[in-house]
Amino acid sequence: MKPLISILIATKNRQKYCLSAVESILKLPNTNIQVVVQDNSDDITLSEMLKPLMSDSRLVYRYTPPPFSSIDNFNAVIELATGEYICLIGDDDGINPEIIEATAWAKLNNIDCLVGNLKANYRWENTGERQFLHLKITGSSLILGDFNGNAKRVDAKKSLEQLVRNGCTNYMEYDFPKLYHGIVKRDIFENIKENTSAYLKGLSPDIYAAISLAFTIKNFVVIDYPLTIPGVCSVSSSVQEGEQKSNSKDIENIPHLKGRKIPYVWEESVPKIYCVQTIWADSAFAAIREFKQEKLLNNFDKYMLCANILDADSTLKSRVYDFLHVSEPSLSKQALNQKVKQAMFKGPYKKKIIRIIGRIKRVLGFEKYIIINNIKDIVDATKELNVYLKGTKINIIDKLDECL
Repeated sequence: MKPLISILIATKNRQKYCLSAVESILKLPNTNIQVVVQDNSDDITLSEMLKPLMSDSRLVYRYTPPPFSSIDNFNAVIELATGEYICLIGDDDGINPEIIEATAWAKLNNIDCLVGNLKANYRWENTGERQFLHLKITGSSLILGDFNGNAKRVDAKKSLEQLVRNGCTNYMEYDFPKLYHGIVKRDIFENIKENTSAYLKGLSPDIYAAISLAFTIKNFVVIDYPLTIPGVCSVSSSVQEGEQKSNSKDIENIPHLKGRKIPYVWEESVPKIYCVQTIWADSAFAAIREFKQEKLLNNFDKYMLCANILDADSTLKSRVYDFLHVSEPSLSKQALNQKVKQAMFKGPYKKKIIRIIGRIKRVLGFEKYIIINNIKDIVDATKELNVYLKGTKINIIDKLDECL
């Protein structure tokens, strides 16, 4: 019998975190859930660590040694899944066990994709943040934001338009159908593969999947309730893959291209700089072009993309302006500066003000914000989240029914 939902984890060289994620899922007594691990680590350490759990038929594990590209690793984990619905999480993440109940509701109501919020976050050890406005986040803590459980149907096409106007970056700010921390009918990805030859393409599987789904699905629901637990750990996969060795911002050296059998063609509308924002933008373009929806790109704002890059890393200024000079040779340096400045005020600066206001609200108690310390791993974070959610008395099925 098919499991109702497969939780997918594509992992590489973060064995300790992945083990905890798997344990937290397999501790659930429900047989309707499956956890699928596709491992591309440099050695078989994770395989050894998972041996005590291998007797549980709900665990599917496969090891593929390097060279194997990151996007191939994500395609492989989808291929392994047998659940009617699938949900991709990171190897340092976890789930709210109510995700099974939410998926059963989605199946009953023929919902293609159901997405929760990201307001239950777990910080692994050594990932604290400095104090700001009397709020200090330490490592080994579960952070819970304010949510009400309200659900709504969403037209993903509007989110696509917003994304393009934002320079194809920060897609998590919009109501997108998501494989990463979202619940999606697995058959939809079979349809995508049939039409495009792969479940996922581009460099960033999460944004590529979100845009592909926006073009593909019909029934999409968003609920203001945490169905997963995003984690933050101190071991960066990008650092492990080579950024630390070269400190290079050249796209030729990026880890996403490692192990690819076919040379990758970078999007010419995106600066050839290795950073999060350009990886997102390039993958967004790849998905839009793959689905032959280039008309959307008429509203692409390259200045917003550049503003988001500079907001994240001001040391990239010369590279960003080199790109702008080439793409807009008729404009003076002063004119380009003005356009970037306008984009900064419209985008990053505005968002910073909103974040500061949010912090002030939390400090003053106008917005709920709870930090639970001394949580050693995702297993314990899952338990603490369960206790907290029971106290909210939010019935997610009632809330979901209200949006029908």
